[in-house]
Amino acid sequence: MAKSINATRYEEITALSKRGKRCIHAVIETAKNSPHKYALKPKYGIIAIHDVLPDGMHWPYDYGFVPSTNCADGDPLDVLVITQQGLFSGCLATVRLLGAIRETKNGIENDRMIAALMKSEGAPQPSDDWRELSDVPKPLLKEIKQFLVGYSRLQGNRIKLKSTVNSKQAMALVRKAEKRFRNGAKG
Repeated sequence: MAKSINATRYEEITALSKRGKRCIHAVIETAKNSPHKYALKPKYGIIAIHDVLPDGMHWPYDYGFVPSTNCADGDPLDVLVITQQGLFSGCLATVRLLGAIRETKNGIENDRMIAALMKSEGAPQPSDDWRELSDVPKPLLKEIKQFLVGYSRLQGNRIKLKSTVNSKQAMALVRKAEKRFRNGAKG
Protein backbone atom coordinates (compact mmCIF):
# COMPACT_ATOMS: atom_id res chain seq x y z
CA MET A 1 0.00 0.00 0.00
CA ALA A 2 1.31 3.47 -0.90
CA LYS A 3 2.33 5.82 1.89
CA SER A 4 -0.10 8.68 2.56
CA ILE A 5 1.10 12.10 1.44
CA ASN A 6 -0.08 15.38 2.92
CA ALA A 7 2.30 18.07 1.77
CA THR A 8 0.34 20.92 3.34
CA ARG A 9 0.58 20.02 7.05
CA TYR A 10 -2.15 22.54 8.03
CA GLU A 11 -2.52 20.72 11.33
CA GLU A 12 1.03 21.73 12.25
CA ILE A 13 0.39 25.47 11.85
CA THR A 14 -0.38 27.11 15.18
CA ALA A 15 -3.50 29.20 15.66
CA LEU A 16 -1.64 31.93 17.51
CA SER A 17 1.15 33.98 15.98
CA LYS A 18 4.09 35.30 17.96
CA ARG A 19 4.06 38.57 15.98
CA GLY A 20 1.70 40.39 18.34
CA LYS A 21 -0.69 40.22 21.27
CA ARG A 22 -3.80 39.54 19.19
CA CYS A 23 -2.27 38.07 16.06
CA ILE A 24 -3.40 34.75 14.65
CA HIS A 25 -2.73 32.63 11.59
CA ALA A 26 -5.31 32.39 8.83
CA VAL A 27 -5.34 29.97 5.89
CA ILE A 28 -7.34 31.46 3.04
CA GLU A 29 -9.75 29.05 1.40
CA THR A 30 -11.77 31.46 -0.73
CA ALA A 31 -10.07 34.52 -2.17
CA LYS A 32 -11.66 37.93 -2.44
CA ASN A 33 -13.63 38.38 -5.71
CA SER A 34 -13.96 34.64 -6.31
CA PRO A 35 -17.32 33.43 -7.68
CA HIS A 36 -16.61 30.05 -6.06
CA LYS A 37 -16.50 28.85 -2.44
CA TYR A 38 -13.53 26.66 -1.57
CA ALA A 39 -13.05 24.53 1.53
CA LEU A 40 -10.30 22.46 3.12
CA LYS A 41 -10.56 18.70 2.64
CA PRO A 42 -8.64 17.58 5.74
CA LYS A 43 -8.43 13.94 4.63
CA TYR A 44 -6.39 15.00 1.60
CA GLY A 45 -4.78 18.19 2.94
CA ILE A 46 -6.01 20.25 -0.01
CA ILE A 47 -8.41 23.07 -0.63
CA ALA A 48 -11.13 22.02 -3.08
CA ILE A 49 -14.10 23.67 -4.72
CA HIS A 50 -17.12 23.51 -2.44
CA ASP A 51 -19.80 25.62 -4.08
CA VAL A 52 -20.53 28.04 -6.91
CA LEU A 53 -22.13 31.35 -6.01
CA PRO A 54 -25.22 32.54 -7.90
CA ASP A 55 -24.58 34.56 -11.08
CA GLY A 56 -23.23 38.00 -10.35
CA MET A 57 -22.26 37.16 -6.77
CA HIS A 58 -18.66 36.93 -5.56
CA TRP A 59 -16.79 36.79 -2.27
CA PRO A 60 -16.14 40.39 -1.23
CA TYR A 61 -13.48 39.37 1.34
CA ASP A 62 -10.79 36.76 1.82
CA TYR A 63 -12.25 33.90 3.83
CA GLY A 64 -10.74 30.86 5.47
CA PHE A 65 -9.95 29.20 8.75
CA VAL A 66 -7.73 29.47 11.80
CA PRO A 67 -5.48 26.37 11.76
CA SER A 68 -5.25 24.04 14.76
CA THR A 69 -8.75 24.94 15.94
CA ASN A 70 -11.97 22.96 16.21
CA CYS A 71 -15.46 24.33 16.80
CA ALA A 72 -18.90 23.04 17.77
CA ASP A 73 -19.74 22.43 14.10
CA GLY A 74 -16.69 20.15 13.72
CA ASP A 75 -14.82 22.59 11.48
CA PRO A 76 -11.89 24.88 12.19
CA LEU A 77 -12.75 28.40 13.32
CA ASP A 78 -13.86 30.66 10.43
CA VAL A 79 -11.97 33.88 9.71
CA LEU A 80 -12.82 36.71 7.35
CA VAL A 81 -9.79 38.82 6.42
CA ILE A 82 -10.33 42.37 5.23
CA THR A 83 -7.85 43.09 2.42
CA GLN A 84 -7.63 45.65 -0.37
CA GLN A 85 -6.53 43.39 -3.21
CA GLY A 86 -7.19 39.88 -1.97
CA LEU A 87 -4.95 36.88 -1.43
CA PHE A 88 -5.16 33.37 -2.95
CA SER A 89 -6.51 29.97 -1.93
CA GLY A 90 -4.06 28.19 0.34
CA CYS A 91 -2.29 31.39 1.40
CA LEU A 92 -1.08 31.44 5.00
CA ALA A 93 -1.39 34.92 6.50
CA THR A 94 -0.55 36.35 9.89
CA VAL A 95 -3.45 38.67 10.70
CA ARG A 96 -4.55 41.10 13.41
CA LEU A 97 -7.70 39.87 15.12
CA LEU A 98 -10.20 42.75 15.33
CA GLY A 99 -13.14 40.90 16.86
CA ALA A 100 -15.80 38.39 15.95
CA ILE A 101 -19.37 38.11 14.77
CA ARG A 102 -21.13 35.59 16.98
CA GLU A 103 -23.88 33.65 15.28
CA THR A 104 -25.60 30.31 15.11
CA LYS A 105 -26.08 28.32 11.92
CA ASN A 106 -28.91 25.80 12.09
CA GLY A 107 -28.84 26.09 15.88
CA ILE A 108 -25.08 25.42 16.22
CA GLU A 109 -22.48 28.02 17.22
CA ASN A 110 -20.71 29.32 14.13
CA ASP A 111 -18.58 32.31 15.12
CA ARG A 112 -16.74 34.29 12.45
CA MET A 113 -13.45 35.93 13.37
CA ILE A 114 -12.85 39.27 11.66
CA ALA A 115 -9.23 40.22 10.96
CA ALA A 116 -7.00 42.52 8.93
CA LEU A 117 -3.55 41.99 7.47
CA MET A 118 -0.46 43.03 9.38
CA LYS A 119 0.93 46.44 8.51
CA SER A 120 3.30 46.38 5.57
CA GLU A 121 5.92 49.14 5.69
CA GLY A 122 5.80 51.31 2.57
CA ALA A 123 2.36 50.01 1.56
CA PRO A 124 -0.22 51.66 3.83
CA GLN A 125 -3.70 50.18 3.94
CA PRO A 126 -6.94 51.73 5.25
CA SER A 127 -7.07 49.00 7.92
CA ASP A 128 -3.60 49.75 9.36
CA ASP A 129 -4.96 51.71 12.32
CA TRP A 130 -7.83 49.34 13.12
CA ARG A 131 -7.31 47.58 16.46
CA GLU A 132 -10.90 46.60 17.24
CA LEU A 133 -14.05 45.71 15.36
CA SER A 134 -15.40 49.09 16.53
CA ASP A 135 -12.66 50.74 14.39
CA VAL A 136 -14.06 49.17 11.21
CA PRO A 137 -16.27 51.72 9.42
CA LYS A 138 -19.91 51.00 10.27
CA PRO A 139 -21.03 50.65 6.60
CA LEU A 140 -18.28 48.06 6.01
CA LEU A 141 -19.19 46.08 9.13
CA LYS A 142 -22.86 46.14 8.08
CA GLU A 143 -21.85 44.89 4.61
CA ILE A 144 -19.82 42.05 6.17
CA LYS A 145 -22.76 40.94 8.34
CA GLN A 146 -25.18 41.13 5.41
CA PHE A 147 -22.90 39.03 3.23
CA LEU A 148 -22.29 36.36 5.87
CA VAL A 149 -26.00 36.02 6.64
CA GLY A 150 -27.13 36.32 3.01
CA TYR A 151 -24.68 33.77 1.64
CA SER A 152 -25.52 31.23 4.33
CA ARG A 153 -29.26 31.70 3.87
CA LEU A 154 -28.89 31.16 0.11
CA GLN A 155 -27.45 27.76 1.02
CA GLY A 156 -30.62 27.00 2.98
CA ASN A 157 -29.17 27.59 6.46
CA ARG A 158 -30.94 29.24 9.38
CA ILE A 159 -28.70 32.04 10.63
CA LYS A 160 -29.13 33.99 13.85
CA LEU A 161 -26.79 36.88 14.59
CA LYS A 162 -26.08 36.95 18.32
CA SER A 163 -23.55 39.74 18.83
CA THR A 164 -20.24 41.25 17.88
CA VAL A 165 -17.31 41.02 20.29
CA ASN A 166 -14.02 42.87 20.65
CA SER A 167 -10.56 41.49 19.94
CA LYS A 168 -9.97 40.31 23.53
CA GLN A 169 -13.22 38.32 23.54
CA ALA A 170 -12.49 37.00 20.04
CA MET A 171 -9.04 35.85 21.20
CA ALA A 172 -10.76 33.90 23.99
CA LEU A 173 -12.86 32.16 21.30
CA VAL A 174 -9.68 31.31 19.37
CA ARG A 175 -8.04 29.87 22.50
CA LYS A 176 -11.18 27.81 23.27
CA ALA A 177 -11.24 26.39 19.72
CA GLU A 178 -7.48 25.71 19.89
CA LYS A 179 -7.96 23.79 23.16
CA ARG A 180 -10.75 21.73 21.55
CA PHE A 181 -8.36 20.87 18.70
CA ARG A 182 -5.54 19.84 21.07
CA ASN A 183 -7.97 17.70 23.08
CA GLY A 184 -9.28 16.02 19.94
CA ALA A 185 -12.88 17.22 20.35
CA LYS A 186 -15.12 16.68 17.34
CA GLY A 187 -18.22 18.80 16.80
